[in-house]
Amino acid sequence: MRVAIAAWEIGRSGTGLGVKIGGLGQVLDELPRELIAAARDEGLQLEIEVLSPCFAHYDKSRLVSTGQHIPVCLDNHWFDFEVFKYQFDDGLTGVYFWDEFQLHWTNANAVYPLDPLLGLRLYSSVSQAMAGYMRSRRFDTVHSHDHHVALLPFYLGDEFLSRVPHHFTIHNATYQGNCPTGGNGYELIESLNLSGKALFHKYFDFFDHVNLMKGCMIKTHENHGKITTVSGDFGGTWGYAAELRESAEEINCRAKELNLGRVVKEAFVPNRFLDVFEKLPIVGITNGLSDRNRPENLPELKAGWLRQAEKSGDGSEGIFRNPQVLEKMLEEDHDFDTNRMEVKSELKRLLHLEAFGREPTPELVLVTAVGRLVAQKNLGLVADVAQKTLAHDPGVKFVVLASAPEGEGEGQEIKADFVELARRFGDRFYFRSDFSGPFSKLILAGGDFCLIPSRFEPCGLVDYEASLLGTLVIGRRTGGLSKVDQCAYLYDWLDIGDRKGEASAFLEQIKVALDVFRDKPEAHQGMVRKAMSIDAGWRKSAVQYLRLYRYGMLVKQWEKERHLPQYSAEEAASRLAHEEPAFGALFSSVWGGKLDLELEMALNALRSEKR
Repeated sequence: MRVAIAAWEIGRSGTGLGVKIGGLGQVLDELPRELIAAARDEGLQLEIEVLSPCFAHYDKSRLVSTGQHIPVCLDNHWFDFEVFKYQFDDGLTGVYFWDEFQLHWTNANAVYPLDPLLGLRLYSSVSQAMAGYMRSRRFDTVHSHDHHVALLPFYLGDEFLSRVPHHFTIHNATYQGNCPTGGNGYELIESLNLSGKALFHKYFDFFDHVNLMKGCMIKTHENHGKITTVSGDFGGTWGYAAELRESAEEINCRAKELNLGRVVKEAFVPNRFLDVFEKLPIVGITNGLSDRNRPENLPELKAGWLRQAEKSGDGSEGIFRNPQVLEKMLEEDHDFDTNRMEVKSELKRLLHLEAFGREPTPELVLVTAVGRLVAQKNLGLVADVAQKTLAHDPGVKFVVLASAPEGEGEGQEIKADFVELARRFGDRFYFRSDFSGPFSKLILAGGDFCLIPSRFEPCGLVDYEASLLGTLVIGRRTGGLSKVDQCAYLYDWLDIGDRKGEASAFLEQIKVALDVFRDKPEAHQGMVRKAMSIDAGWRKSAVQYLRLYRYGMLVKQWEKERHLPQYSAEEAASRLAHEEPAFGALFSSVWGGKLDLELEMALNALRSEKR
């Protein structure tokens, strides 16, 4: 099976030939190798090529030119993209697409245009190049990730899609690739080397904006491909998959219940009012996290890794600011597991020493937060509840590591709040805004609780990271965060316009967590051990993706066979369900087509018989 995976970020930033701005990069870093490993266990030879732009900071002398120049067109102007390849040590093939005029401005920290029209044109040109490359090779499946490559199925064309399944994974539906048309939707689509008259209203029109995510969802569905997202199950019954299918009316009703009947000021709608989400089936496949993040494996807890990191720094400042902490962490490993919890206690001591410069007292509780100061993460709520938390329990101290992106007004305001808290409560509230990888891992490993009050969280990775390290999550039950519900303190709240009400709900869960920590130590330690035992690995998710790929290939076979004279929906359903047990759970009819409905009914009948 040969699979083409297309994404704007592919991780692997340490190689100098990849970028990781957010969760997309981390997932694309880990998922391909996990897919290959899962396929190997099933006796399947899986070859994956990961396609991405060739950003300007990449050292092209390390890449191998394919000699291929693929023509693309913007505004009736034709130009070529060069195609390069690189073979990574783990066997994965990276395919890179380069045009100097389109990509010269990019660097390791800037790969997304801020202007929506520039973004639309860039995503279009790269997608055209990717499609040209795919058409020149043999692939059994195409798997696109997020709106940056959402135009791919349109450039691949209907003939290609009749043979090769296309699946589309949405990592964050808040960013849908919207670009205003100024009343010229046809012309804007035409400028992208597509038919505006044929495509704009059917696929892209969203309140006189071009919406790339909408177009890709419809195109993928009508070709029997699957739309997936990063938490939930095949039926979309929980997590982000379930949230995306909820209408604004449904969310407002639930918000009113949580508000005890009071008027809802503003409820956050995860699908951002794109009603296609409410009409099409959304499959959830929950992101995993590699085993390197377990406390017995984490490199940032290993002395050798830290010595190398210290040695390779710029010399301006050590990886830890406190010399005692630095000496201790470089002297010996601090990996641990559920049978060596005394090491976690030592990490808690070192974290306190790093943050506050002195040894902790026995009654210490460390409440932590790590993240970006952006609206999604809602970390302003931490500042709102900090003083009341300190008053509730005199043994509590906060350690916060969070940075605000340049130009993020709300983030700068939250940063100022944290700075003021650190000034007023310097012996109990520590704040640092310059990101440090080793320090962030020390926070997650040495803390008692990790605060995650996200407004929305499609999958969540920091909740997994903290839980595996025995630091219990206190946060909002949203999206993928619900996957740690059994070993976390989660509150329910939907009215983001009522910040005071949400702060009260958040604070209540913090108090409950602290009270259990103080009054029921055995129960607290039981939750810690349960958190550390979570199966956060990729294997289950990788197997689900393999089932998705097999489903796609089988559905393409069925599309050919269903018009044969001897075709029987019952026989087809039996065979397809036998060849791929997940086929019935994944198949859904397209726009009520007669043959689609017949197969769907036959598959449902089979499942009823098994029950």
